[in-house]
Amino acid sequence: MDAAPGRQRFHLDVTVPPEDADRRVAAALDAGGRVVDDSHAPAFVVLADPDGNRVCVCTELGRD
Repeated sequence: MDAAPGRQRFHLDVTVPPEDADRRVAAALDAGGRVVDDSHAPAFVVLADPDGNRVCVCTELGRD
């Protein structure tokens, strides 16, 4: 089954220690990424690469 046009085939969640999350997000932005949604931080921040592929940088903070 093919993914819908414009939609990526997979989604990554990368869980990091809370003290590393800001550094990881900054590194992704420096590499050309962008923030898609940070409204759930510090639990997770959704990032996208220049092609629109998304990844979440996650921590255990802010989760129920």
